[in-house]
Amino acid sequence: MKRNRLLGKLGGALLLVLLWAGGAGRLEAAGPLTWDAAEKAQPGQVGEWVARFAFTAKNVTTNTVVVDEVKPGCGCTVARLPAHPWRLAPGESGRLELAVDLRGVSGVLARGVEVRVGDLIENLGLKVVFPPGVTNGRASALEERLWNQELAKGDHQAVFKDNCVRCHLVPAFGKTGERLYRVACAQCHESPQRAAMVPDLRAAHAPRDEAYWRQWITEGKEGTLMPGFAAINGGPLTAAQTDSLVAYLLTAFPAPGATNAPAAKAPR
Repeated sequence: MKRNRLLGKLGGALLLVLLWAGGAGRLEAAGPLTWDAAEKAQPGQVGEWVARFAFTAKNVTTNTVVVDEVKPGCGCTVARLPAHPWRLAPGESGRLELAVDLRGVSGVLARGVEVRVGDLIENLGLKVVFPPGVTNGRASALEERLWNQELAKGDHQAVFKDNCVRCHLVPAFGKTGERLYRVACAQCHESPQRAAMVPDLRAAHAPRDEAYWRQWITEGKEGTLMPGFAAINGGPLTAAQTDSLVAYLLTAFPAPGATNAPAAKAPR
């Protein structure tokens, strides 16, 4: 009798496990993407200023899947997608890269990332574990620049958001021509600590005409530190300000083969 009751309990427990497993499998299959992991963890090393993670997604449907947005839970995490928009053909796999700011961190740092595909939101977890009693220091201005570069790799318009607004957005308001160049462009292109990937505008290697300058100012370039400064892209510049800046650059930074003709008269 006891043996039968024990078998009954074991059978019931086994049934619950099977039901749970089946339910979890159906939940995973309900989404168009499968991931190599739902959460990833790594140990934190003293002196490291950034932790890097990578998740691989696979499209398990027969239709193309578009990842509409990848949204980190806080500003200390930045996501870098393979493309904008990120499209996965049927059966195709892709890699999502994430970087986490470790400056000033101690103990366990846990962060979440939302991946939005249509109306579906999938959550990924990140965890960095430092040894007990260890606090990672907040370090030099160089690491601040390096972290800003990480932000730009994930979103080249990041310089016009959050804490960067004070230095990169506000100074450009109401300024034109050379003065606009000095406050909006020279701080990066003529800085004594100019990053290696930021070009020296005085070293021309190709013709630079009106269209060249206007495209770079307005659109910037994905995957680089160059944002789009036009207001329609989230930047600070009106159309009149853009015209004045193009006119100044054509004169100040001529290149062999360039027209060097002002695109438009600078506003009065």
